[in-house]
Amino acid sequence: MDKKESARLAYVLETALNIFARYGYKKTSIEDISKAAGITRQGIYLHFKNKDEIFSASIQKALDDGLHAADQILEDDRLTLEEKLFQSLDEWFGRHVGFLHPEASDLAAQCERVLGDAVENSSSSFQKKLEQVILESSGKNTKDAETRAATITDMLCTCALTWKHRLSSRQEFQKKLCDAIHLCCQDLRD
Repeated sequence: MDKKESARLAYVLETALNIFARYGYKKTSIEDISKAAGITRQGIYLHFKNKDEIFSASIQKALDDGLHAADQILEDDRLTLEEKLFQSLDEWFGRHVGFLHPEASDLAAQCERVLGDAVENSSSSFQKKLEQVILESSGKNTKDAETRAATITDMLCTCALTWKHRLSSRQEFQKKLCDAIHLCCQDLRD
């Protein structure tokens, strides 16, 4: 697949994700996706044999893109720990604040049905990377430091996940996230 075709396919998957997030899995049709993406239904069927396949590919692309962006942030040595945590958590959770429409309440069940453990595995991978960055910044590699890094990671991810679904603006999400990270990092300095 050439670069232009790859970019077109990425656009179709991003569009499909937006349509699924707006209407939910059951109410979304291939026709809805093709119209929104400006491609014929036959064009969709050239790449995907059914709605499950395009749904799976669009979710997997979002997960992969999120992990890739978070990895780049977490590996950037120019950033402080607080900046790494803020930017990676905002990338993983914040970009989805207000994304899911109430009609899309069936997406979690459909993700599990179509993708199995893929969403959970990606989330777990993200959390392990955060935990490692926190542990490395503490300068201690003791059981207590590992436990503390795991607890901080769990707290930040739990808060971010809750805020992602509860808050309506990314700005509000970022403010709460900034405060939570500051509190957690203050604990690391003690």
